[in-house]
Amino acid sequence: MSKINAIRLVNVNYNHNSIHISDETLHFNGRSTLISLQNGGGKSVLVQLLTAPFVQKRYRNLNERSFASYFTTYKPSFIMVEWALEDDAGYCLTGMMVRKSQNMDNNEELELINFISEYTEPCEQDINHLPVVESDKKELRIKSFNACHKMFDEYKKERINKFFCYDINNSAQSRQYFAKLAEYGIDYREWQNIIKKINEEESGLSKLFAECKDEKGLVEKWFLDAVENKLNKDNNRMQEFRNILEKYITTYNENSNKIQQQEKLIAFQQEATPILTFGKEYEASSATVAVKLNKIYECLAELNRFAAKNETEIAVCNAELDALGKQLVHLLHAEFSRNFYHAEDKKEALIVLKEDNEQQSSQLEEQSQLWERRRHILDCADLQERLNEDVLELQRVAQRVAVSRKKNKDLEPEREYIGYLLKEYIGQELQKTRERFQQEESDKKACLDLQKQAKQELSELISRLNELHTTQGRLQGLVQAYDNVEESYNKKWQPGASALQRNMLGEYEAGALKVMAEKLVADEQEASDRQKQQQQNLSSLKTAFSDLERSLQDCSKERGSKEQLLVERTQVKKQLDEQLAKRKTLLQYLQLDEIYLFDKEYIQKELSKKLLEMDEARTKLLHKLDTVQKKYQGLQTGKTVELSAELVQMLERFGINIVYGMEWLKNNKNSEKLNLELVKQHPFLPYALIMTGKEIEDLQRAEKNIYTSLPVPIILRESLMQATQTKVDNGVLKSADVNFFMLFNDNLLNEEKLQRLLAELKAKLQKIEQELQQRKAEYDLYSAKYSELVEQSLTKESYERLKDELLSLQEAIAKLQKREEQCQAEKTDNLLTQENISQDLAKIGQMIEKLKLHQETLQQLTAKYQQYLLDNSQLYECSNTLAKAENAKKSLDDKLEKLQNKLEWQIKSLADLSGNMKDLNDEMAQYAGYKQVPKPKNFVDDIAQNTEALKARLNSIQEKLSGELRALEDNRANLASKVQKVEQKLRDRANRFGLESKEWVNERYSEAKMQELDAKQKQLTQDKKKLGDARIDIEKRLTQVQGEQNNILRQMEEKCHAVEPLPKDEVVEKNFSEEKNMLQYKRTLKEELQKSLGEQEQNIRENIVGLAEYSEGATNVEWCESFNLEDFSQEELSSYTLSLRKEYKTAQAQEDEAKRKLEQALIRLRNVEAFQEDSYKKCIDMLQELTSDAQIFVKQLNTVLESYVRISEKLQVDIAIVKQEKEQIITQLEDYLKEVHKQLGYIDRNSSIQIRGHYVKMLKLQLPDWEESANIYHRSITDLVDTIAEKGLAKLSKGEPLAELLGKLLTTKELFDAVVGINNVHVQMFKVEAQREIQISWREVARNSGGEGFLSAFVILSSLLYYMRRNDADVYVDRNEGKVLMMDNPFAQTNAAHLLTPLMEMAAKNNTQLISFTGLGGESIYNCYDNIYVLNLISSKLSNISYLKSKHIAGNDGEFMSLARVEVADEGQMDSLF
Repeated sequence: MSKINAIRLVNVNYNHNSIHISDETLHFNGRSTLISLQNGGGKSVLVQLLTAPFVQKRYRNLNERSFASYFTTYKPSFIMVEWALEDDAGYCLTGMMVRKSQNMDNNEELELINFISEYTEPCEQDINHLPVVESDKKELRIKSFNACHKMFDEYKKERINKFFCYDINNSAQSRQYFAKLAEYGIDYREWQNIIKKINEEESGLSKLFAECKDEKGLVEKWFLDAVENKLNKDNNRMQEFRNILEKYITTYNENSNKIQQQEKLIAFQQEATPILTFGKEYEASSATVAVKLNKIYECLAELNRFAAKNETEIAVCNAELDALGKQLVHLLHAEFSRNFYHAEDKKEALIVLKEDNEQQSSQLEEQSQLWERRRHILDCADLQERLNEDVLELQRVAQRVAVSRKKNKDLEPEREYIGYLLKEYIGQELQKTRERFQQEESDKKACLDLQKQAKQELSELISRLNELHTTQGRLQGLVQAYDNVEESYNKKWQPGASALQRNMLGEYEAGALKVMAEKLVADEQEASDRQKQQQQNLSSLKTAFSDLERSLQDCSKERGSKEQLLVERTQVKKQLDEQLAKRKTLLQYLQLDEIYLFDKEYIQKELSKKLLEMDEARTKLLHKLDTVQKKYQGLQTGKTVELSAELVQMLERFGINIVYGMEWLKNNKNSEKLNLELVKQHPFLPYALIMTGKEIEDLQRAEKNIYTSLPVPIILRESLMQATQTKVDNGVLKSADVNFFMLFNDNLLNEEKLQRLLAELKAKLQKIEQELQQRKAEYDLYSAKYSELVEQSLTKESYERLKDELLSLQEAIAKLQKREEQCQAEKTDNLLTQENISQDLAKIGQMIEKLKLHQETLQQLTAKYQQYLLDNSQLYECSNTLAKAENAKKSLDDKLEKLQNKLEWQIKSLADLSGNMKDLNDEMAQYAGYKQVPKPKNFVDDIAQNTEALKARLNSIQEKLSGELRALEDNRANLASKVQKVEQKLRDRANRFGLESKEWVNERYSEAKMQELDAKQKQLTQDKKKLGDARIDIEKRLTQVQGEQNNILRQMEEKCHAVEPLPKDEVVEKNFSEEKNMLQYKRTLKEELQKSLGEQEQNIRENIVGLAEYSEGATNVEWCESFNLEDFSQEELSSYTLSLRKEYKTAQAQEDEAKRKLEQALIRLRNVEAFQEDSYKKCIDMLQELTSDAQIFVKQLNTVLESYVRISEKLQVDIAIVKQEKEQIITQLEDYLKEVHKQLGYIDRNSSIQIRGHYVKMLKLQLPDWEESANIYHRSITDLVDTIAEKGLAKLSKGEPLAELLGKLLTTKELFDAVVGINNVHVQMFKVEAQREIQISWREVARNSGGEGFLSAFVILSSLLYYMRRNDADVYVDRNEGKVLMMDNPFAQTNAAHLLTPLMEMAAKNNTQLISFTGLGGESIYNCYDNIYVLNLISSKLSNISYLKSKHIAGNDGEFMSLARVEVADEGQMDSLF
């Protein structure tokens, strides 16, 4: 695994959002790092967060802490870990972007995007520069979740660096993510099963092995699991062993007890000989039955051929009738379709005309509106010109009035005052008149709305009237269609005078159809009663037949019981005979006289002596086997150097890997030539150990407390490829004053020759093992005979009693057989009577079917009649509704007339009010020039409220004025009135026609323009009238055509049952009337033929019914008789078929008797004790199943007997194959277990560290020497295979599968414990105290949960991680992969210097990076780490939040370049950022 280079947390909240991490990065640089944080500051939370990217979903929560609880907003948080890759390969950033889920439709609490970035130098995608935070002027903010996701996708597409992102809520992408982590050596299983587990509580490492109270638990749960996982990394070898062993057990089961099986096979052949005789007798009687039955089949087949021929002709006739009916319907459909499409063509042409008319009308209307607007613009322009002239004239007159008034200044104040009063009074009257005018306008608008609504209702009513007319036509067609239904029913079921007829109201007499239906039901009930009576008769016969069969079965059962008892007692006698025979055979084996046949104790004594002699012979063979095995294993493993156990232990304690020279030569994958050259250059290589220079130095510095009996050659690994001056001359190596005689066998480096040599030794081993097997078989044979002898019980008295019992049983069986023959004859007569009743029941059934069909047809007619009544009623209601709609239309016409009258009256009233307003405006214009002045002193108040008096006084004053002023005043009043009128007229016209002043202000009015517009408008009016008349005509014609089409569709539905016409391209013009007449004629001819064929079919069917029970076999049979059945009368045919049935029944009874004898023989065979095994039982069961076919039975029995002969010949060969399979299984299991033993020894090989200047092996596994106990292990494996096979055979004998048994018994743990013994593996640890180290057992460690226990747990975990990571493919490999352990407060139990020092040494030895979170301090802890961070909580002055900030107090931050990241140092910036 790579090591962690840095971590970065962005926007993280915890402790109920009271603690916040804005953006913090901690640099580890691949070194062990201490992170100090006060208790309660969130150490466990930080561990939980940092493990989250490397574990699966269900492992993210830590105890009661939910991972999702830290993310309560929709802003993203980031957890990033940068890894320094092995071999300086660069860096890998692994990260997680997470927020609360916004998708409420799924069950996910969080949205998570994990990403991986690989790089070799600083870049935008590294941990320091990944731009998830951005700066905007003085404000910092985090990017949104979607923006970051988009940015990650763009990085992924750019392919500048290797960047990958994954949606972790997607299971497929999640798997891809964890697979990608594995490429960098980051194994999620380590994080889930180890790192997470040791952080479930503070100092959790101590609890990792807490369940392992003794050495067995530790070895079983951890060491053997680790070995098994490593060995089975590529394939499940234990499962392969289970499959092989299952196959062996199955084969063994199939081939066990071969000698006994062979004896049983011979016995089976002897017992089967009389059965074969019965089978042949049965075969002969079956042949007779087949001949008789075949005659029945021939007769029935001939009748069926007649019937089939007749049915074919009827089917052809029916098909032709159906075809004619369909042709007639299709012809009518085509005729209706033709008429429909003719009408459709007319309608489409009219629609085109209507659309063209509407388009022209629309165009004319648009043109009319344009010209009308043009007219209004010219009118406004004319008014504007007149208004301009009048305004100029009014201005000139007003100037002259002002001049004249100066001349009449004495009368002017009163005149001005009175004139202003009159202007006010007239203005008020004008306002009232205007309000009345507006009210009348509103009433007129309401009247227009009512008129519009009435017109809309009238239009809808007219549409409704059209629909009602259509519905009326459709209902009339449906009512008329019932006539055809009634005619069809009468023709088939009620011809002539009995035909159904309706009364004057178009209805049947009340209850007529019900009476008919009740009569049909009564007829059917009568036939059913007769049918029931015959069925009861048939049932009685069948009951009697069942009683006969039951009586026959009782006899057969009693006879079978006695025969079974006879078989059993015969078997008991046979067993006693077998015991006598076995005892005689045993006397022959022991070479004893038959006088000792019943002296059981003497035979047992002689047999015990024989067993003792055989056991001694086996022991000698085992010693010989041990010698050959040691030689074989030495060549096979290459361990040519004899090392004492003390020396091996010392090397292991120093952490020196033991690599044998010969072992290395076998595994280095070099060519034979190169290896020979290496041996030539280094003659001691095959007899030496290989060590590195460092290992030799360690060995030299080590304490020397052991001694060697022989020198141990050691070759420096680094010098292997260098040539030396040491040479072997004719087998002698000269070196100073010592010479060595050595002749290395070069063949050992040639794999092929080595394998041949090993094969020779292997063959010798197998030969010895086979001899051992033979000795064991002999021993087992005599042992089994000893057991048999013990269990035997035999007396002459019991033997004689048994013979008498057998004779009595045979006599009883003969009596029962005679009773069975009588029952069989009675059964035959019963069957003939059943056949006659069955024929009568067939005729009754036909009658009932006809009555049911009549009832069904009548029900259909009744249903259609009900529909007819409903349609007739709806037609009546439709006519009434139509009449009401016509009346409603008349009422609407009257309403519209009244509204029109009212509208005309309102228009007249508005005209009157408009005249009054005009008069008031004219009068208002006379006083328009007067202004408000103070009341003159001489003004009389009595006339102030009297307008007529005011007018008189004003006229009096004006008469006193000069004539010039009066004339000017009158002129001014007239001009003011004229200007006001023109202005009002111009405004009204502009408002009425929606015009603006800019449209006419620059327009010049002329009469020529108006005349031109009048001429165009007149022509346009004439054109619109023509189009309107044409549109009315088109709509009228369209209505007519639509009515035609509706009528056609109604008739099409009634007569053709089709709601749509045929496709237009399928309709061809033809003479439809001529074709209809031709089809009707053909149909009449076919109906006559149909009747004739039906009568002929009835005659044939009556004869077939009598032979119906044999119909299944009457296929593919040819008529072989000389006479022709077609010439037989019905009586002659019945007599002939009856004789055929009688002959067949007689032959059948003879066949049944032969079959019964055969079945009884098979029952006796099946009850023989020797044939109770599945193979025999299945064979006998199969033969019993085949007794239904005599020919197949005889053939199969011959096949079985022949196969048993061949099986007997192969038995010896099969036994040899089973033994060979067993040896292969033992060898494979032995090789696997030996490898497990070897791998267990590797677990502690990297656990040696220096403590106080000397090496201490912190973990030591003591295993039994494999080579010393190889023979014992081989024997144990053999016994284990035998035990499992024995249990497997027991399972198979019960028909149970082997998978569960093998899965339980054959595991690495069970195998190792059964052969080597887990209790024989001892685990030694070193307890490190302040002044010394003491070696203790694991059991003692398990009792100590303090610092020593923590240290021991760490040692085991480190050793296991080293072992699992180490590649054993080549013994030359010396790679120590980096590993990471993250721990929450590991110093709670381990803070003493004498414990921390070996812990850190062990971590360094195994290349493990320790990342420790703690709240403790102290020199002993701080001195262990070169890289230390202190995390502080800074309280916010703006809120109740504390910010987590890091301080690097030891170590270097490494290279850091800020590309996109912003450091957040200010508290305000923190708040603005998040």
